[in-house]
Amino acid sequence: MPGAANSRKQIMFVDDDAPFLAAIRELFGEMSHGSWEIFTAENHAQALGLLHKRHMDVVILDISMPVMDGFQFLRLLSRTYVGQQIVMLTGRATEEARQACQEGGAALLLEKPVKPEGFADIFAAIDALSDGRSQSGFRGIMQRVGLQEVLQLECLGRKSSVLEIFTGKTRGRVFICDGSIIHAQSGLFQGEVALYGLLALRGGEFNLLPFVEPAHRTIAGHWEFLLMEAARLIDEGTTFFQADSTATPPSPPQGEERIGERKFFDQSEPGVPAVRHIPVSAARIDEVALCSGAGEVLYDWQCNPLESRLRLLEQVETQAAELSASIPIGRFDRLEILTAEGRIVCQVQPDRRLFVRSSLAAPEPA
Repeated sequence: MPGAANSRKQIMFVDDDAPFLAAIRELFGEMSHGSWEIFTAENHAQALGLLHKRHMDVVILDISMPVMDGFQFLRLLSRTYVGQQIVMLTGRATEEARQACQEGGAALLLEKPVKPEGFADIFAAIDALSDGRSQSGFRGIMQRVGLQEVLQLECLGRKSSVLEIFTGKTRGRVFICDGSIIHAQSGLFQGEVALYGLLALRGGEFNLLPFVEPAHRTIAGHWEFLLMEAARLIDEGTTFFQADSTATPPSPPQGEERIGERKFFDQSEPGVPAVRHIPVSAARIDEVALCSGAGEVLYDWQCNPLESRLRLLEQVETQAAELSASIPIGRFDRLEILTAEGRIVCQVQPDRRLFVRSSLAAPEPA
């Protein structure tokens, strides 16, 4: 029948348990008698890729997933796909979980059944929710997701892709390979200066493309440090390149050398370009810890001892809240400690906490 395929309900299940997804697809396919078109995703990147291609009537998320739990992904989807019907699945539905789902914008919290007949109730609830979808009006995507969030998702999931970014006058690409940022280019700019300049853009559009090997790998730092460094330089008002990225990179002032250092020009004072010198390969990442907003460890690299780093992040969050309440300067969310050996950065956000310790590499012998 013409148009029958278009009338099928679009349902997506997101769960890291592949056998569970296969069983759900077969069981609910039979229960729906062909009225459901069922999609499955084993991780957040796959789910976002499907949502970018088509509208889903209902998205069902498993709460216990690695890298980013269901609650965090729920918040991301609620901000990015406004009005999306989302159902949460859990093995044990607690009152705390119900409250978190409600605050995050989920329509339902359903408990995974222990008996086969329990799946009929799950099916009935999702089917009823999908019947309430709007049949008229506008559909669209809220363009409020930041490039940093997209890069975080790709790197945390150890994906390989090319992030294409474009505005009215600027175009660029960031290359991610196995969760590492390896190259960035925008016009004649390449490497870290191109990456930081693209992340500093205030608006535009992006596409996630299949990975292709760039002509050169110009970035070797850890992605956590790169994103933190970009945020710090942007906060300082650093200008990386003009809006038209096809322009020729600025030349250094008379007598200054390019070899052995990268230069970021801050033109906040007209006519007086200040230069920030960052030695190439001078920063070496020694420790990284990434936690959810609730303090759950999502990623840990060489933190010894990890417990002391987590306590430090908790103390920074407590002190940040007290400072923000006592001084009308806005939200305090980052502590930076500079030492003779290197730097420690602690960042606390409602949905994440990040600890990075870096040191200065020993100078090469003359």
